[in-house]
Amino acid sequence: MKVIDQVMVPIVTGVCLVLLVAFLKNVLMVPQEVLSRDFIIYVIIYIGYITAYSARDDDKRRFRYDTPVFWSILIVIITVAIMAIYALP
Repeated sequence: MKVIDQVMVPIVTGVCLVLLVAFLKNVLMVPQEVLSRDFIIYVIIYIGYITAYSARDDDKRRFRYDTPVFWSILIVIITVAIMAIYALP
């Protein structure tokens, strides 16, 4: 596995987490209390993605599209879904 493949998912995860907090705080004006409470849950979710990606066996893929690009797209979709949940009501 190339080095770029090893760091792609953690970098995308970190960027998505920072953008999520910035979007929720500055664009949607989510109150500080709600944001600080929910931030812990989001950190746990994103750490779960990093752990699941890191724990997989590089020689055996679980399914056809088990690549860093797939995992990165999945993380971006989850981030957009969280933003949409806050933007609905």
